[in-house]
Amino acid sequence: MQIRKEELPDYDTVYHVVQQAFEQEEHADGNEADLVTALRKGSAFIPELSLVAEIEGEIVGHILFTKGQIADKTVLALAPLAVLPTYQGQGIGAALVNEGSSNRSSIRVIDCC
Repeated sequence: MQIRKEELPDYDTVYHVVQQAFEQEEHADGNEADLVTALRKGSAFIPELSLVAEIEGEIVGHILFTKGQIADKTVLALAPLAVLPTYQGQGIGAALVNEGSSNRSSIRVIDCC
């Protein structure tokens, strides 16, 4: 498995990965893929923290961290985290979280975390 920064040509594939990951989830609202699209267009988007997981060249997972605000503190928000259903339970989501967390530290995105 390879984890890398998401690139513009990945956007359509990531949209479908997110849709598939959430379509059978009880608490999903069906708008998770649209949320990713909207977050990319906002000022809170951090391109270095939008990551994909690939297996044999196929994108099987995605994670997105964005800047957020809680009271007077800037925070890092994780949402959504998506892994294709056939790849869930294999540690891909955890690997995406770990990679994003280490990237956050190395690029000094925000002061708070």
